[in-house]
Amino acid sequence: MKIPAFLFLIGFSICGVACDKGEEQAELAREAAEKTAAAQREMDEAKAKAAQEIADVERKAGEARLEARAEIQKDLAAIDRKAISLKESLATTAGKAKENAVAASAEFDKRRGVLEADLQKLNTATGAAWDTVKAETKLHLDAAREGLDSFDKTLAAKR
Repeated sequence: MKIPAFLFLIGFSICGVACDKGEEQAELAREAAEKTAAAQREMDEAKAKAAQEIADVERKAGEARLEARAEIQKDLAAIDRKAISLKESLATTAGKAKENAVAASAEFDKRRGVLEADLQKLNTATGAAWDTVKAETKLHLDAAREGLDSFDKTLAAKR
């Protein structure tokens, strides 16, 4: 009977070692699952934070675009008011002065047309393209002002 007792002890020892290894593996699997879940939570939080930052940047850029458009349109309205006044004065001009003033008016209208096209682009552009269109629009706004000043000087010469 000593042999079966001995086998019983060996079997029990093997079972104990195997059971310990099973519990150890289960513990390792649980720890790995907890670490994976924690990493996933951190990643989700980082994604949410990045999305919020992107939304904030886009909101601020949108506000800046609105302000820039409003400023450009305000400048354009002032130019248009002066152009209307000058075109009314053109009606009373005669002779060579009228020819020169008509040419100056046509040049202003051409520059104003380019500016109008820029405003349309400004309404649809986004990102870096918007910055480029804004810079071009400001250059064309200055050109329209110069054309208007030339028109004004041409009409002033007749007086």
